[in-house]
Amino acid sequence: MAHPFTKMFDTALRSSTELDNRVLVAAEKLKEKGYSVAEIYTVLVKLQKSLIDKTESDIVAEAVEEFSRFIETEEEE
Repeated sequence: MAHPFTKMFDTALRSSTELDNRVLVAAEKLKEKGYSVAEIYTVLVKLQKSLIDKTESDIVAEAVEEFSRFIETEEEE
């Protein structure tokens, strides 16, 4: 069974463009709601690895890269 975040990220990906990364927005909203940064990041990475379409993969890769700053911040604390 897929992780619940995966469906949210898939929906966000469908409405994303190269200039408007809705996947990153969805990930940041989950973080604001108090969900684990590590869990969100793990689901993003897994989604990125599963994508075949280059454009979609690039959008999720950008979200992974941008969201990784929260992982680094969490490790420093």
